[in-house]
Formats: sequence, C-alpha cells, structure tokens
Amino acid sequence: MAIVTYEDPIHHLSGKISKKYRTCYNYRKRSDRKYTSIHSERSTPVKETELAQRAKFKAVSQAARLRMLDPNHADMDQLSFSRQDKYTTLYGYVFKQVWDSYEE
Repeated sequence: MAIVTYEDPIHHLSGKISKKYRTCYNYRKRSDRKYTSIHSERSTPVKETELAQRAKFKAVSQAARLRMLDPNHADMDQLSFSRQDKYTTLYGYVFKQVWDSYEE
C-alpha cells in the first residue's frame, strides 16, 4: 500500500484509471487517507469459515435494513443513535446492534 499525494486541483481519485492497469486508487473520507492497492486473482481457495462469515454478513445486512423500516424499532433506534457518538450513520449503528444479537 502506498500513500498518495495529489497536486491541486485534484483532491482524490477513486477506482481504477484504466482496465489495463491493476492499480486501484482509494480514498477514505473519514480519515482523509489516499492510498493505492493492487487487485489480482485470488490465489487460495475459499474456506468454510469465510463462507460462513459471508452468509452472516448477508443475513445481518438484510435484517438491519428491515429493522430500519420497522416502525416498532425505528424510533428507539433513532433515539439511541442520537445519544451515542461512536457511529456516524444510523445504518452503521443498527448494523452493529443486529450483528451483536445475531444467532444462526
């Protein structure tokens, strides 16, 4: 990973410049970090634990979206979110709540 510094007037780039290059430019708004990474083909097979983690992430993501639409939880989540300062988005806060209470 390389740190990138841009000259004015470019603040940041995001993504690949061209399909023929493997270098991907990344930008993180929260930390204002600009860096590069190289994308390549996976060299190892997917493990069972990784598949299980992917399935959990998918289930929790869907449950968090549904919980945000549920009027029974929406007001309470909104109030709890406004009382904390760790999470910057309501979705991130609700996702963490669902993740902690997730059972298969």
